[in-house]
Amino acid sequence: MPNRYFVTGASGCIGGWVVKNLIEAGHTVFALAPRPEKLEKLRLIMRYSDIEKIKVVRGDLTNPDLVSAAVLLSGAEKVIHLAALQLPFCKANPTMGARVNVEGTINLFEAVKAAGLRRIVYASSTAVYGNIADYENGVFSHDSPLIPRSLYGVYKQDNEWASKVYFAEDGISSIGIRPFVVYGPLRDQGITSAPTTAIKMAVRGEPYEISYGGTAEFQYADDTAKAFIAAADSDFTGARVYNLGGGSVSMEEIVATIIDVIPKAGGLITFANQPLPFPKHHDTGELERVVGPVPRTPLEEGIRSSAEYFSAAMSEKT
Repeated sequence: MPNRYFVTGASGCIGGWVVKNLIEAGHTVFALAPRPEKLEKLRLIMRYSDIEKIKVVRGDLTNPDLVSAAVLLSGAEKVIHLAALQLPFCKANPTMGARVNVEGTINLFEAVKAAGLRRIVYASSTAVYGNIADYENGVFSHDSPLIPRSLYGVYKQDNEWASKVYFAEDGISSIGIRPFVVYGPLRDQGITSAPTTAIKMAVRGEPYEISYGGTAEFQYADDTAKAFIAAADSDFTGARVYNLGGGSVSMEEIVATIIDVIPKAGGLITFANQPLPFPKHHDTGELERVVGPVPRTPLEEGIRSSAEYFSAAMSEKT
């Protein structure tokens, strides 16, 4: 049956794919957008006629009265919270980062409470974890100690603890999901967006060096969006946070696959031999136990799909 969803961060990567999936499935989507014109970005992955179906609510998460009124008037049954300022922006402007990522999340939980809703799904981040040296053998799992090394990670940790308070005091259940390296169309911000930029530059036939190497878990943006939707659709109780698992992939494999998919990129795409200081993840499948199977697109298929979207966008411009 069609449902009504309230989505924040719809112009971002995961948010854009969430909206695409929901609209194409026939659901009604209300999108809180401080700058509605940025939703034009969704034309990379959506038909214009589908973008027009989004019920845009102009507003800012830092305005509690507006957020509360928007959620209430939308009549939405389900809330997916994806809006946030990412790590570089939080570092550059900590005060604004705290207002959006911490205060904004509190405002949305308060709006959910005022509307009489009982559940919310939100994006946390693996930035709540520390560096590789902080964990035994450099490996962590979903219940490892949180040792954030950035204000962005601290803000996300605050969201996780706040969600527990809202469940304990108000009975609002929540699932927080921590993605890893999300790649694919619309991924154009954040430290780990470089592999997606590499795919785009390969399609253009231009040289590009990915600024880091090493091994990490890569997740296709569409799969990540579907995980959030599955969480929102699940009948869960409690306040839990889960890592979004997936297979680990080396940067050598990423670059080799880009070149296999886009042969003209041979010799154009390179990477710096400097791994990010992230610990390795031990996926225990906790999220799937709660929300059911989560799709995992094979790397070659995800890169090929991304290249097709970028190629189509280039063709429209010529």
